[in-house]
Amino acid sequence: MAYIVGSLIGRTPLSSISPKKTWEGTLGGIFLCVVAVTLFGIYVLNGEAWDFIAISSIAAIAGTFGDLLESKLKRLAGVKDSGQIMPGHGGFLDRFDSLLVAVPFIWIFCILFTR
Repeated sequence: MAYIVGSLIGRTPLSSISPKKTWEGTLGGIFLCVVAVTLFGIYVLNGEAWDFIAISSIAAIAGTFGDLLESKLKRLAGVKDSGQIMPGHGGFLDRFDSLLVAVPFIWIFCILFTR
């Protein structure tokens, strides 16, 4: 979602760590994530809107930080890809970098604030 929004209207770089990421793409991706997950949670899972708004917001924001963290680690190591399994995609770790940071925060939220 962020990629699509950033490709269409992105102009302002988010960070020097990952120069192709833009503020417009990031904010658009967060907004679309919150809307999609909340609608799915309400109409398919019959859940509480505020739970899904919080979970999707945490996932989108923490996921962005996870992606930037992994990009920074690759730059510090002086490599383009984090492995050879998926060449051209940033490596295997690039597929899961957002999850590695987002999942613990979502788990903590669910334990502390949901039924």
